Amino acid sequence: MTTSSQIPSMLTAGDTWSWTRELADYPAPTWTATVYFAQSSGSFEATATADDVAHAFSITAATTASKAAGKYKWSLRVSDGTNAYTVEEGWVEVLANPAASGGRDPRSWARRTLDAVEATLEGRATDGQLAHTIKDRSISRIPIPELIDLRNKLRAEVKTEERGNDAGLGRNMKTRFSRG
Repeated sequence: MTTSSQIPSMLTAGDTWSWTRELADYPAPTWTATVYFAQSSGSFEATATADDVAHAFSITAATTASKAAGKYKWSLRVSDGTNAYTVEEGWVEVLANPAASGGRDPRSWARRTLDAVEATLEGRATDGQLAHTIKDRSISRIPIPELIDLRNKLRAEVKTEERGNDAGLGRNMKTRFSRG
């Protein structure tokens, strides 16, 4: 369950999404708050319940389970039955439902691309890897020197991703101070 005082920037499909918003100019229960989520694959909405003067949102795991992964534009609107205002907008990244079955590839774009580039350089790439496109060019059409440069960049990116929260730790930073 995700609980926050703001609409989170990242949510996982299949989890319960919960947050509470206090809107001083639009207190509950006088004002009703609804958040609208929109993406190319569809849209959905959630209406808050009053929690004293705050607006409490809760979207069940059963509802979020079928939501497609990707970026969603959200808009928070309030209404008192006569007037309605959009008071906040933003973006949220919805991560794939980890409990969903199917052929979902959990690797990042950088990891998938690095694997395809390395397989191509080693001469063992599958048709799918050879068809992988980067900037509108399939890997099979990229010259070897460019693939080597790309591989080196991707290795650094993947290394940073895989280190996660530890990225940047353990590095020595040398600084020199002098009087000007």
